[in-house]
Amino acid sequence: MTRFVQGVDVGVVDDGVRVFAAVLPEGPIMVLAGMAAAVWRAALGSDLRTLAEQLVDDGLCDEDDAAAEAALFARTLVDAGLLREEEET
Repeated sequence: MTRFVQGVDVGVVDDGVRVFAAVLPEGPIMVLAGMAAAVWRAALGSDLRTLAEQLVDDGLCDEDDAAAEAALFARTLVDAGLLREEEET
């Protein structure tokens, strides 16, 4: 099973409302707010199923949409290099 971890050389500032994250040193800085910030916070150390469950628990989406929403947001963060997938040992 894989879990999400912070990408290599990623700098992050979380002000409690937004998450500012960038692959350093080239950037750009991405500002994550709302659902994107919630996914960032919930994804770290989680697998996709756990992430989807957390989004439902936080009231950010319903059970029918949780898996698709979690996968979409997580994939976007992985593609941007902010998150990466790591095999659990």
